[in-house]
Amino acid sequence: MRLIMEDRVMHIQLSRYSVPTAVVLLLLAALLVISPGSAAAQSAASGSVGGRDQPRLRTIDELYLEGAISVRALSAQLRSSDSEHQILALAAIEDQLQTGLLAPDDEELFRALAVVLEEGVHHVAYSSSTMPFNYHPTVRYRAAQVMGLVGTEDARKQLVYTVAIDPDPAVRAQALYSLGAIGQDPDGSVTRTIARMMRREHVGDADPGAIYAALVAIERISSNPANVVDSSAVSMVVTVATGKPYNRLVRSKAMQVLAVL
Repeated sequence: MRLIMEDRVMHIQLSRYSVPTAVVLLLLAALLVISPGSAAAQSAASGSVGGRDQPRLRTIDELYLEGAISVRALSAQLRSSDSEHQILALAAIEDQLQTGLLAPDDEELFRALAVVLEEGVHHVAYSSSTMPFNYHPTVRYRAAQVMGLVGTEDARKQLVYTVAIDPDPAVRAQALYSLGAIGQDPDGSVTRTIARMMRREHVGDADPGAIYAALVAIERISSNPANVVDSSAVSMVVTVATGKPYNRLVRSKAMQVLAVL
């Protein structure tokens, strides 16, 4: 009789814990399925479905760097308002120009770069001031670099326009370096525009970086005997070499340029 009673007590105790034990087991099984180390989780992370590996989706950054985006798509991205994507597109264009994947005379590419460079004057602040709003200067700076790689006649004219109107001295300086790299001024119009910019800097708050870049551009243009260096540019080089408020580095560069003019 005692054994029968003990069996009944044990049966009652087991029955009491049977339901929660099943629940616990189910929870443990679920945790094993979704845990980071499980096969299901690894399959989902790797993109495999039903045991078959699926290709990993590449990021937009990778597509830019791999040159897997067409000129049309790059041009559209340059016209966007996202400065980070504009910078990525410019880096991809620069790489494709250097490797020959892009033709420098691609008209669609030039128009897109021109749009970026003109943002500095076409986006005007709605205030009492009529001065151009400095919109994405870093993007315009990179666009001026890339335009120097394009190096066409249209690119040269666009860079001259940037030197004349861009409100940011760093952007103007990069446009000047690109003009020097192109090195073409058959009628003196480039050095004439450079001289006007130097005059504006001289009578205002002169930016030494822009003045130095102007001197480099004049020096490189003058190295080609087929070019014409406008007399106003020569006068401004003399002004920088002999006058204030220019530092020693800028004045020294002006003296070097005078020696080759």
